[in-house]
Amino acid sequence: MKNNIKITIALIIILSLTLSILVGCNRASDILSIHMIDVGQGESILIITPNNKTILIDAGEASQGKKVKSYLLKHGVNKIDLLIGTHPHTDHIGGLPEIVNNFNIKKIIMPQKLHTSATFEKLLAAIESNGFVIDTPRPNSIIKFDKDINLHFLGPIKDYGDNLNLWSIVFKLDYKDKSFLFTGDMEREAEMDLIDTYSKNDLKANVLNIGHHGSNASTTQQFLDYVSPEVALISLGSNNPYNHPHKEVITRLEQSGVFIYRTDLQQTVVVLSDGRSIWSNQAPVNKKATLK
Repeated sequence: MKNNIKITIALIIILSLTLSILVGCNRASDILSIHMIDVGQGESILIITPNNKTILIDAGEASQGKKVKSYLLKHGVNKIDLLIGTHPHTDHIGGLPEIVNNFNIKKIIMPQKLHTSATFEKLLAAIESNGFVIDTPRPNSIIKFDKDINLHFLGPIKDYGDNLNLWSIVFKLDYKDKSFLFTGDMEREAEMDLIDTYSKNDLKANVLNIGHHGSNASTTQQFLDYVSPEVALISLGSNNPYNHPHKEVITRLEQSGVFIYRTDLQQTVVVLSDGRSIWSNQAPVNKKATLK
């Protein structure tokens, strides 16, 4: 697979204009697209299936809600089949009230963890006023979301008390031969719990959404070895006060031969897959280091 990715990235460099057109226009009938939307120091990910079913994971801070809404509309999204609020921190759910108030949403998933922040209460009020309800997925439950697409919900798997990051909803999307793992702000303790609970096959994924914006509290070497990704997606803001992504995480990824995409350096990143190959609208930030 890594050789296939190297060939694909070489084609991206040569045919970047063609790929840009592909991203902006109607997709081929078998193309899954994953959009890591640039929301600064936060996270928002849009997934569009080949049959135009949609998943939105988070929407950044409240100030980013209108940007996420505009991005969705620009890409022809006028309804959301599955909305996931990974955990109650404002840099993930702050923009969700804007989405809840402006889109028809079929299903909303959030962890079973309450929070007293004004941001969280505003989101709950928006959900209630629009007549939506919140579901909480059971650990190790699988949803057949679309043709050839299954969602495997992995965490949270226990009560993590007041550590909101550990409550992050973690799930894997399987599309034919390829898998994509989304982790919210999951940290080391929850990673170890997943390793203790699931097999390597359950956790293995071609693309890993790096936990907690590249913080060294996440993406331990043991977890990275289990997942064994070829591509890493990191959502974060440039010159953020937390110094994300931490150098240790980037070093671990590069030493593992993982191609890295970052919103602080590349803005919005789009990853595409036909279930057999994976490619993007731009080259990874570490292409020189990995394409010797």
